[in-house]
Amino acid sequence: MKKKFWIAILIILATAGVAFAVYYIWFADHKEYVEPEMLEPEVFHDIEFDEDLLIGLWKEEENYYRYNDDGTAVTWDLADDVMEDEGTELTWTLENDTFTHYYQIEIGGVIPKMFTMKVLELDFMEYEDDYGVNHKFNKVEELQLIN
Repeated sequence: MKKKFWIAILIILATAGVAFAVYYIWFADHKEYVEPEMLEPEVFHDIEFDEDLLIGLWKEEENYYRYNDDGTAVTWDLADDVMEDEGTELTWTLENDTFTHYYQIEIGGVIPKMFTMKVLELDFMEYEDDYGVNHKFNKVEELQLIN
């Protein structure tokens, strides 16, 4: 009798194990997965800068940029013994905090270089490129350029 009892218990446990395995295998693939709620990051592109403050002559070490009110500019580097009349011409736009230089290349294309404007004041400007390099400029007067 004891033997039949233990055999019955083993059969019940085996049946329960098989039933559990079948249930797990069947319903494991049919689970409904809920996507986590996606939160939109805060957007800081609504920062606006007064592009009129950009007009003029700016200096970063030996690099100079002259921004004109018609959207054109010229850049030159005194360290390379390049003067303004030999400088590279470009056009520029400032939309919110996106500051873009457009360089016209000789073979007929335009290369944009985008920056994120950090500070634009009457006599100081700072922007950052896509590689995290900060460029800090001071506005200079024409007399300072000659000296």
